[in-house]
This record gives sequence, structure tokens and C-alpha cells, in this order.
Amino acid sequence: MKLAVRFLMVALLLLGAALPVGAESFLVLGRAPMDGNEAQAKDKAVADALVRAVAQAAAATLDPATLRGNLATLDQQVLKDAKRYITNYSLVASAPSGQEFLALVSVSIDGRSLTKSLIQAALKLPTSHLGTILVMVSEEAAPGRPPVYWWSGLPGAPDAPAPVAKVIKKMGVRIINPNVVKPLLTPDMHHPVLSESQALEFARQVGAQVVIIGSVRTYPLVTPKHVLPPPLVQLLAIETAEGQVVSMEETDSPVYHTTPNAEDASEVVDTVESSVRRLMANLAARMAEVAPTTKDLSLKVTGVRSLSQLMRLEKVLGSMSDLVGNVQRVSAGAGQAEFKLTLKGSPTQLADQLMVQNYGDFLVNVVESDAKGLQVVIIPRQPGSSPPTKPGAGAPAGPSLPGMYRDSMASQPEAQMPQTTPSGQ
Repeated sequence: MKLAVRFLMVALLLLGAALPVGAESFLVLGRAPMDGNEAQAKDKAVADALVRAVAQAAAATLDPATLRGNLATLDQQVLKDAKRYITNYSLVASAPSGQEFLALVSVSIDGRSLTKSLIQAALKLPTSHLGTILVMVSEEAAPGRPPVYWWSGLPGAPDAPAPVAKVIKKMGVRIINPNVVKPLLTPDMHHPVLSESQALEFARQVGAQVVIIGSVRTYPLVTPKHVLPPPLVQLLAIETAEGQVVSMEETDSPVYHTTPNAEDASEVVDTVESSVRRLMANLAARMAEVAPTTKDLSLKVTGVRSLSQLMRLEKVLGSMSDLVGNVQRVSAGAGQAEFKLTLKGSPTQLADQLMVQNYGDFLVNVVESDAKGLQVVIIPRQPGSSPPTKPGAGAPAGPSLPGMYRDSMASQPEAQMPQTTPSGQ
């Protein structure tokens, strides 16, 4: 039996090294009790591995505090139907081991469908409407040392305090890379906490929709008795269009009168992360209340293989009524098409929404997005993979968000795409 377990471990190491970087694939060891029927035990071990793979993928996208406090929700609303997020899997190795049967399974996860379900289950914030964020937060990282911040001009300064960047990125929000914008720095910006006007001027130059300013401390501060330490977190989130503060967070520090230990240091970092999480949750809620501007947008589509695909895409666009108004097809033919849309939001938000919809036997990937329009390509699903399962009619799978992440029409038999361009095109 030991030999079988060693074989599984060697296979795990070898195949793990062969996985492509960034692929949503997992190697998982499933287990099932031996009940006298080895074939049934093998099937149960494979099924166990599939659930474990989806749990692992979900855990990778959620912050620890959300995960710890919502295990029952994750189990009941996501893992209960784990197979719907699996695009492909293969049994790598299997063997009995004592009273158990082991199955090593390679599993490919549909990350978009899983993210959609996590949002519907209120485990993950819908943050596509936040656009890009510029982080200008200084960090007091060690006792006696001055704060560090990337706009100081000093080499080696971090792009953002680690707890701040960790929480924001876990929420799926893109942080602007400061290397791109450092040439815009002026000497009057070289101080730990910027004024709102300074931060707004800088953020507008780089096209950020939100700028976060302030300071955090990431170590336990020892103070004399009867002396309160300064705040641990002081943060403001400002939307750049109107220059309004839409979220703020100030957190008191734990009090330490004696030399802190490793647990105290961990407590401080956890407190900072929780504060950033509250800031971002309030920011997402407030930004969702902002009335979106309406503008015309061009959507260019390539990779069209049939008229049915084009009609399915058009129906999905029509179903996104909270984001897309009028939809007009202006040209079609030779594997390409173009739509004119009335957009009630940002192109970034539309790009995010298009990539998480269910089109049946194809996917939509965004090639380019700017203020004037989007370029997307239709990509057939890989053989053997299946689209996300559509919830039964009249019974959506979990709580829904109005106008966001809706399932589209089911697949229809495809008709051949006419290889002609309408007159005038």
C-alpha cells in the first residue's frame, strides 16, 4: 500500500510541473472508503476529487475572512453542484490504500462560471463597475523607521502595502501599475499622505476611476500604560469624476504595553485587511448607486462561424438591459459583425459582463476595450467541455443581482453564416 501512495505522490509532482502557468487546472487527490466494491469506491473517489478541486478554486479567489465566516454558504450554494463548474477532467492515477481508495484527478475549472456563482451567493463582491484604482497609501512597516510609499521616488518602495494590495486584488479589482505613472510625479508629492486635490490630479492624469489615499501601520506598536496608540488605518476612497469621497475607514489600533509576539503581529495585519475589506465593500456599494452615463459604443465581433452564434450574442446583449440600451446590428458577413450599442455604464464593465455570460457552445473573449468601443472574438469551446449549467426555469440558483451576470438563452441549432456583406457596407 505504501508503494501505491508513493506512486501517487510522484505523479502529483511530475504532472504539477507540467501544468501551464495561469491555467485554471488543478491536480487533486480524492478519497473514498472501501466498501467491498472497488469500482464504486473509485467512482466516489473521483467525485470527491471534483468537489475538492472546485473548493480549492473558490478558496483561491476569496479572502480568508470571508471564507472562514461563510463555509456553510459555500458548501450549500456552490459546492453542492460542483460539476457545473468543471469543463474537463481526467483520472491520472488510482489505487487502494488501507480502508480507502485514492484517485488522483486532473480537473479544469470554468473560473468565470464559478465567479458568477460566488457573486450570486454574496461571497464575492461584484466589482466590475469600479474600473481601475490608483493606490496611494503609505505604510509604517517597522518601529522607528519612516513610512514607505512608492511616490517618494526612493528605490525599493513597494507599489502598495501588502495587506492593502492583497485584499483589493482578491476582489478582482485592477490596480494601476505605478511604474507607468512615476514620470508624472512632481516634487511636492513626496510626502506620506497626499491631499485630496493632489491625489485627484494625479489619478485623473492616469485615468483611474477611484483613488485610495491614506496610511496604514502593519506592526504592533508598544505604548506606555494609559496612552492610546494612533489609529492603525486611515483611508479615503475618492471617485475621480466628481472628486467625491465615497468611502472612508479609520480603525483604532490594538493596545500593547509589553513586547508583542508573533500572534500580535498577525492580529495587526488581520485588522488592516479587515479594514481595507470594509472600505472596498462600502466603495462597491456607493459606486453602484452612481447613475451611469449613457453613450454610444461600437462592438466589433470576429470569429463568427454561423448566424446562430451571432443571434445568440445579440440576445445576450438584449438581456443586459441595466447596462445595454439599444442594440443595432450594422454589418455582418465574412466571419465578422459590428453592433452599435447604447451603453449605460463603462466599457470595462461591459467587457467584464460579456466574458461571464453563457453562450452555450462558444465563449466570448475581449481583445481590446477603450472609450470608443470593444473588439471581441468568438471562441468555440474545447471538445468534451460543457457550458455552465443553466438554472431551472423559475428557480434561479441562489440570490440574483438585478441586471448582472444573467444566464442567456440555451443553445440553438446553428445555421450557416451568409458570406456576404449587407448593401452599403
